[in-house]
Amino acid sequence: MNVKRFEYKVEDIQVSLKQNQVRLEDFEEKLNALGEQGWEMTGVNGTLFYFKRELE
Repeated sequence: MNVKRFEYKVEDIQVSLKQNQVRLEDFEEKLNALGEQGWEMTGVNGTLFYFKRELE
């Protein structure tokens, strides 16, 4: 029986809804870069974004 194993990552990403402080494109680029590295977002708590990816 193969048990899936994961590693976890927490990123503190400051996002402001105020105009011109954070561009949504920059935020999307950050998330897309993590996705390309195999990280999957599993949750958000304030500015903390939780990710996991399966270990090979």
